Amino acid sequence: MRILIAGAGAVGGCYGAKLQLSGQDVSFLARGAHLSALRERGLSIRSEEGELHLQHVHADDHAPADSPAYFVLFCVKTYDNESAALAIADAVDDGTAICSLQNGVDNEAFLQERFPRAVVLGGTSRIEAFVHSPGVVVQRDVELDVTIGAFRLQDRPVAARIGTAFDAAGFPVTLAADIVGALWLKLLAICGLGGITAYAARPIGEVLRDRELARLFRAVMDEVAAVAARRGISLPPNLPELVFARARTTLNPRFLSSIARDVLAGRPLEVEALNGAVVRYGEDAGVPTPANRTILDRLLPLHRRALATPERRTDRRRSLRPERSVDHRS
Repeated sequence: MRILIAGAGAVGGCYGAKLQLSGQDVSFLARGAHLSALRERGLSIRSEEGELHLQHVHADDHAPADSPAYFVLFCVKTYDNESAALAIADAVDDGTAICSLQNGVDNEAFLQERFPRAVVLGGTSRIEAFVHSPGVVVQRDVELDVTIGAFRLQDRPVAARIGTAFDAAGFPVTLAADIVGALWLKLLAICGLGGITAYAARPIGEVLRDRELARLFRAVMDEVAAVAARRGISLPPNLPELVFARARTTLNPRFLSSIARDVLAGRPLEVEALNGAVVRYGEDAGVPTPANRTILDRLLPLHRRALATPERRTDRRRSLRPERSVDHRS
């Protein structure tokens, strides 16, 4: 199975590495210093189980025109959707499956619009990982569970075949009968945990010790649930309460979401696709979302400032410039 990993960062790097080790024909798309490191030194995944190093990987910043993929795993940050769609275009043929493992609930509609002849699947993952340095990904836990689902009944066999490949690579797969509900479930958790730790720029333990921040955290999730209910989307009963309880009793107090890490590092943020999406859908549905608006108003200026940096503009230009494919596999 020819698999293209669009976005070889934390999520794409971890899953792509496991898929390659299982014998799949995997190619990675990346850019900038991360791409250079993949070409020169390969890909390293550091976790509690030790370090996994792929010395030989096929890495490029765009898909070659003569190698259509059976399956594209779309793992870029949501604000890079446009450039990533251009980068994968030559690999998408009739019937190519594209599965987003991104945050947010709008990515699949974006992909369906760009690639109407592809089979677009929804997906969620439970991984906690981040790029430590170019070519090096740190995986915080051992959970690599994936949920995949088809939006159309006729696409379920494709989802099942991809699930089988994932399972063979060593991470459990759930085939969701209601992938829209699964995407909104993840949205609620990320808007809450991700949004509040990014807003405060503090780990979850400190957030929960602050009464006002804890109240905002819970209100954000209550609003997501209310918007989902108004849109007819099914979520587990008392989901905000369950996520809040897990944060208090199970989650490591030092937990810091990826979007909070991005705030501290001055990187662009996915806030428009997360809390911003809740605000937009809330306005459409007539559901007030002041807590999510509070998160959006704090983080959106930081996101726009990060996008405007010279380094970011240069990196985006490079990501669209054709270069010769380099294959370091023996």
